[in-house]
Amino acid sequence: ELIELQCDDGLRGKFRITTPLQFWSSLAASGTFPALVSGALRIASLFGSTYACEQLFSKMKTTKSKTRPELSDQRLTDVLLLSSTKIEPNLDDLCDRHQHQFSH
Repeated sequence: ELIELQCDDGLRGKFRITTPLQFWSSLAASGTFPALVSGALRIASLFGSTYACEQLFSKMKTTKSKTRPELSDQRLTDVLLLSSTKIEPNLDDLCDRHQHQFSH
């Protein structure tokens, strides 16, 4: 597969004008070179997951610093989940559902 890929002028040109991820994804969609595509996408996914792990550990270190040693593991998990998600909370709805404490 590697030799065939290297000898294909059309694919060589496509590789030059697209990003590596786009190139390998297009090969995956076409079903050509399955062994090479599988290996390339597996290697590409390592970098994304490594970056995500490093980001999460950095947030954990910042959150659970010397100034917050009493932070429980469950609370730390909640904070990390909230800080690493792309979901936007509906604050108006949450506030409406919260039982407000009125002074006497």
